[in-house]
Amino acid sequence: MDNYPIKSVTFGGFDKQDVIRYIEESAGKAAAAQQALQAENETLQKQVAELSEELSSLRSQLASLSAERDSLQDSLRQEAASRQQLEALKPLEKEVARLRPDAEAYAQFRERIGAIECEARKRAADLELATVSQLQKTVDLFREQYQTLMSTFSSTADHVNGELRKVEVNLTQLPRAMDQAGTELNELAARLEHSLEHNQP
Repeated sequence: MDNYPIKSVTFGGFDKQDVIRYIEESAGKAAAAQQALQAENETLQKQVAELSEELSSLRSQLASLSAERDSLQDSLRQEAASRQQLEALKPLEKEVARLRPDAEAYAQFRERIGAIECEARKRAADLELATVSQLQKTVDLFREQYQTLMSTFSSTADHVNGELRKVEVNLTQLPRAMDQAGTELNELAARLEHSLEHNQP
């Protein structure tokens, strides 16, 4: 009964109404603490769900970029096949001279495809890295908040259980104190009656 004004009665023990009021207030505080912890837990679960949706979106973007990269690689392979066909025409000087502009255009096209492929790979790698980093931060934050929440809940539960044990002990001792008070009251009544009998004229 730390810092709680439970009055002592005249013949030992505590005032019954103070004890009952203390029990009710302790139960109310415990219920309020549990509700607060539940609300905080629901908030954390909502944040995790939102981050999971964001991660799913990022993965979809990564898949799209991978598909774009695969398409560019297919185009590159097709252009490589075309180049091989052009290589077969090298023995023919006239054909080479005629096809030179096409070869130069192909070289430029290949460079452009290579640049696009490099950019796609870089974007995919950056996106994957950012996604993994964000997910790790989210997991770390959730773990930290969960540990804090469980620590708070455990401390509150221990305190409430301790207070309830104290009240239980006091309630166990209350009948004995009431019996003692009844005995003392009977003795006092007997003395008073005896005194009145001796004082009568």
